[in-house]
Amino acid sequence: MRGHIINILLAGALLLPSVARAQDGAETPAVSIAYNAALVSDYRFRGISYTTRHPAVQVGADLTTRSGWFLGTWWTNVSDYGTSNLEIDLYGGYGGSVAGFDYSATLYTYVYPGGVNTDYYELQGTIARTIGPVTSTLTLAYTPNQWNTDRDNLYVALGSDVALGQLPLTASFSVGRENGSYDHKWDWSAGLTYKLDALDLSATYVDSNYKGALEAGKNARAGVVLSAKASF
Repeated sequence: MRGHIINILLAGALLLPSVARAQDGAETPAVSIAYNAALVSDYRFRGISYTTRHPAVQVGADLTTRSGWFLGTWWTNVSDYGTSNLEIDLYGGYGGSVAGFDYSATLYTYVYPGGVNTDYYELQGTIARTIGPVTSTLTLAYTPNQWNTDRDNLYVALGSDVALGQLPLTASFSVGRENGSYDHKWDWSAGLTYKLDALDLSATYVDSNYKGALEAGKNARAGVVLSAKASF
């Protein structure tokens, strides 16, 4: 199950590029839009490959407001999932900062066009804190019992990004635990990202303790994921 609301709302917001004037006289947009595109050697989500360890092309768009509300969408190819080969994530929520902590609350909807009993939604919250070169993030994702599952699912993860001095390099580490759709599954990862202007190049080791039968178990084995992601 799936990692991060309504396309019509997103499109509508794109048609309303309102701006507000800041105190220093410069115009600050009330709404900002960012895009991203990536090529990855394997699409891994919480330790499991959803492209049967094959490459994926991924694109996304995020709309954020000065008040903290945001909307977004993210697309990727997947291997046969309920007869669908496409995943579309739609999400929206609110984020902010308090007492040195950054937080967000997000509703995700996962859509698989043409799939049979595949779509579902998830509630996700994050809390992050930066101390020196280290940013740590706690993530909780809850998926209620829905039409395509027979029980609730809870995923808890802790990740850290470490800036490596003056170099454009960031080391990332994470560990997560999932129970519900998977019984007490653990996943972990460690990687390096090199930033070159708007391009992020990364290599990440990913593994889990999941030992499912046949193809499912193979997709959870250890592997290295290479990624090139552009943001603009």
